[in-house]
Amino acid sequence: MKQTHAILIEGGSAEQRSDKALALLQEHFSDDPFAKEKLTRGQFEDLIIIKPEEGKKEIVVKQIEGLITLFMQKPLASTGKACLIPCGERLNEESQNKLLKLLEEPTSGDVVIIMAQNAESLFSTVRSRCMRVWLGYPGLPAGDVSEDVKGLASALVFGKGGFGEARRILSKYEGGAGEDSREIAPDFLRAFQVFLRFLLLGRAAPDILANDEKGAWFKEMAERVGDKQTAVMRKGVLLVDKALNDIERGYQARYVMRGMALLMLKEGRV
Repeated sequence: MKQTHAILIEGGSAEQRSDKALALLQEHFSDDPFAKEKLTRGQFEDLIIIKPEEGKKEIVVKQIEGLITLFMQKPLASTGKACLIPCGERLNEESQNKLLKLLEEPTSGDVVIIMAQNAESLFSTVRSRCMRVWLGYPGLPAGDVSEDVKGLASALVFGKGGFGEARRILSKYEGGAGEDSREIAPDFLRAFQVFLRFLLLGRAAPDILANDEKGAWFKEMAERVGDKQTAVMRKGVLLVDKALNDIERGYQARYVMRGMALLMLKEGRV
């Protein structure tokens, strides 16, 4: 760990990524006997956390320039400093390009840890300069969400009910009175994307569908996947990324999700 200057923690749940990052930081700061306590409080002297500034959606280049300046200074309490970027997806193009400079010319004893559910949102040049820690795909939530994910896959990949059925399901996550669609819609879209990835892999693991212990439905769908359905699902994975970005930028969730559904259906008719 001491010799690794950049680590990318990807996949898993937000809690799993945070736990892994904490373990890696404790190892990095192992020369400080109070490291665990200080890290748990988020008050370690030589730890720099980079997140979007209040009211902002992206990590901007100015923040990375500040990080580079701090990394040029001597550590205060340890033999090296560390930077934690808990939402790597928020790095914009300029900030990623500036971060490359730090990754290409690392300071001895320092480490940058980037966390991302989907590392494909980062430049390939950033990913290639990191030691990658893959935590796997998060399991699907149980109950209604799991059923809705299955139903949406049936509608958009296998054509059961088409756009009408897809719209009915998506309407549950568009945000109603007292709900913020920028919160509930992305969670559902990510679950749907995870499901498509599992289906592409042909995995019938019972643990991904909490209310389908034998994985029977999943196994049946996986066996039916052909070249056409594979193309639709691959397109769907990319379209979910675009939908998430559009919602993050402020577009209304209902139009973003319905547009994604229409494009997936169009892909299936080609």
